[in-house]
Amino acid sequence: MQINFNKITPAFRSTGRFYDSPEGDSFGCNSWLFREDLDWKKTAKYEADLFKNKDKVNIEMYAASDGSEGYTKMISLFEHFGQENSEGAEKFFPIIAYDIDDEILKAARSGLLKTCLADRMNMQMFCENYEDYFEPANKELEIKDDKKLQAEKTLAVKNKLTRNIKFLQGDMFQKVREIKDESNTILMCRNILGYFLNDKIEEFVKLASEVLKSNSLFEIGDHDSKFFDIKTCMESYGFKQVLKNVYRKL
Repeated sequence: MQINFNKITPAFRSTGRFYDSPEGDSFGCNSWLFREDLDWKKTAKYEADLFKNKDKVNIEMYAASDGSEGYTKMISLFEHFGQENSEGAEKFFPIIAYDIDDEILKAARSGLLKTCLADRMNMQMFCENYEDYFEPANKELEIKDDKKLQAEKTLAVKNKLTRNIKFLQGDMFQKVREIKDESNTILMCRNILGYFLNDKIEEFVKLASEVLKSNSLFEIGDHDSKFFDIKTCMESYGFKQVLKNVYRKL
């Protein structure tokens, strides 16, 4: 099922791990905070404006990895609304984050996060006060078969984030069918579609188009369009690009 993934390619940033599924497919887990292929500030503003009249917004995330992506999404929303209006972000939570890798889920559920220098620099750039979200940990997070290529520091994730995300095991092709949308969903499927063959990418986009209603969002990553014209595919199934790697269902 998998393409475009070479197991001798080094991992990078905070967490890098290979997962081999029982079916023989190989996935890469490369995670860090504030990954550059989404404009987190603009996206948070767009989401806040788009869903301003909704009482509840559902965020569902696939390939959740070590939690970096989910934490980044929460932080970007908290920072957009600000301390005086932090309840404005609450309607977006909890995030439901799925992965198929037991080991990476164990790490995500630990309440710890491995960070590298770039992570910590990004936190200072994107957060008014990153200590609202993280604090020094009294132990190191160990992830089996993690590729340790950069200097790491384990941080403890504060309750403001951990209480607002649920890490669950699940297959994205099954879970997407279970979405109950009322034009109030953000589907995050970033940098995982690019590991599938083209027909599987199109199959997933089609499934998403069948469950998402008008104005719901589908967010992807740079890797998902590296070897496949996903923009044209998205448009053919009723999505319009509104920001970099962000598509709205028409």
